[in-house]
Formats: sequence, C-alpha cells, structure tokens
Amino acid sequence: MSDWTYSKAGVDLSSISKLHEIALKKVLKVNELLKVKYGGIGGFATWVDVGGIKLVLHCDGVGTKSIIARILGRYWVIGWDSVIVNVNDVVCGGAKPVALVSYVAMEKPDEQAYRGIINGVEKAALENGIAMMGGETAVLPDLVNGIDVSCTLLAVRKVEKEVSVGKNDIILGLPSSGLHANGYSLVRKVVESTVGYDAFVEGVNIGEELVKPVINYGPLIMEAFSNDLITAAAHITGGAFKKVKRILDSRHNIVINAPKPPKVFEVLMNLGRISISEMYRVFNMGVGMVVALPDQNVGEFKRVALKYGLNAIDLGYVTEGEGKVIVNSYYGDVIEF
Repeated sequence: MSDWTYSKAGVDLSSISKLHEIALKKVLKVNELLKVKYGGIGGFATWVDVGGIKLVLHCDGVGTKSIIARILGRYWVIGWDSVIVNVNDVVCGGAKPVALVSYVAMEKPDEQAYRGIINGVEKAALENGIAMMGGETAVLPDLVNGIDVSCTLLAVRKVEKEVSVGKNDIILGLPSSGLHANGYSLVRKVVESTVGYDAFVEGVNIGEELVKPVINYGPLIMEAFSNDLITAAAHITGGAFKKVKRILDSRHNIVINAPKPPKVFEVLMNLGRISISEMYRVFNMGVGMVVALPDQNVGEFKRVALKYGLNAIDLGYVTEGEGKVIVNSYYGDVIEF
C-alpha cells in the first residue's frame, strides 16, 4: 500500500479530539460540582490545589512502540519511555515529578520481559529523583496480545506564573533521539509492508532507529524554569507541532523554521510515500522539545542545555497573531496549526 497516512493506519486524530471533548466536559462538570480549585486544563500539567500545594497527576504510556521493542528484545526501553513521556510533559507545566506507579499488562507471565521493563522504570526514576510506589501487574490473556505499559506520575507544581509565550520571545528547539514514542501505528504499517525491521535503508538501521529511547528533558527544563531562563516549553509528541499551541494565547503566533530532520524520517517518508504535511503533523521531525524565552536568555539556556548533553538550536520566534503555529518545513512546505 502506498501514500500512507495516520488515518489509513488506524489513528484518526480528529476522531480522538472528539473523545477528548467528551472527557473534558466531564472533567469541568465534576470539578465545578465539587468546587475543586484546579488549573492547567488543556496544557501539559493539570493541577489540583490540596492544602495550598498544587499537585499534578499525569498518565501516559508507550503505545505500539512496545510491539517493536518486544520484537527486538529492548524491554528496558518500554519501561524507560513509559516514565519519561510523563516527565517531559509535566515539566512543561512547571511541575517537579516526585512519585510514580506503573501499569504492566501481559498476555502471559514473562519474567525476562518484566524484569527488563521494571529495570527501565527504575533507571528513569533514579535519573529524575522519582519515588517508585508500586503499581499494577496484570496478566490478561483474553484482552492483551503482547505487552501494554503505562505510568501515572505525581508531581508538584513549582512555577506559579502562567506558562505561556511572551511577546518577542525567541523559540529554540531541543533535538529528539528519533521518533520517540509517537506515530508508531503508522510506522509499523509502513515498515511491515515494505522492508521489515531488520533492514538497512540508505544507511539507516530501521529496527535500531525505532527503539531508541525517548530523551529525558526533565532536569534541563526544571532548571531553566527555576532560573527564569524560559517562559514556556512544549513537549512534541502526539499531534507533533500542534502541541506548541498549548503554550500560545489568542494574541500571538509562533513561527518555526524546521531544521533538516534526521535521516530516519526521510526514509520512512519515502518508504510510505507519506506527504510532507502528514510527516509534520504526526512526527517530531527531529525536535523533541520547544522552548520560548527572551532573547537575552538564549546564550545562557544553550550553555545549560550543553551541560545536559543537548544542543539547543534556533527554531523561530513569536509574533503578534491569533494563536497559530506556522511551521516552515525543511522541504519548503508551510504547515499551519
């Protein structure tokens, strides 16, 4: 099959948005009835005030990347990613991760796989100073075909000011390690219908590229917020650059001049004959985190990023506008969110 899209692969983002709307209505209704003091709805870290402390709960999982990781025996990556995708989100809301619980569902007991997954969770927890509080291990032969792993993270909001871009902010990008943990339903369809996971295409080891762990941006972003280096941060995950809209208000636009993406993205685009617009709507295209900051802080942020082994790149700027994200792709196309 050619001309693949996320929708053809079984993931319709517009339909998912409708599901989000159903949940959001209930969230707003329940919290209003309970007179709960909360905030951050629609952002990266929704919080609830408990005795003056703003607590954040966040849940996410690895998704179908776990299928490929299982095929290649990279079980630790499943555990690591299940934690880090949560960490990278909550820090964008100025929240410090403090504790986690994990959910591991398997079709049958597999000690080797389980040990690898928990080792990955442990590694991520130690790297971010997060307490492991247990979780749920479920063996569900009639429900699960393979392995499903997710994590629920508890965090404490440390940034009191609104996390949003400022007028005349500069936009920087932090590199991704590859696909991170999004777009894998589409990737699997493309790879399995063409070359397979053992293939080398244009110098790219397909399998190895697809199981690279998600980069941990947590410590860097928290340090940047703590030192007032940045005004906002956006984790580029599902929906790709649409996530940047979470740090926008209706009075500004963000213009992004996308860099040359890593080779794996071009290989996948060509194998699946995926349009350029679709690529930038599904994948991070080499940018895992976007930050907004005043021009005078750019040099210091880049220096701090290097301390964490990350090379921050100039990506764009904030202008007056109406809440749009405008991506000038590396290939010349303009994609608007």
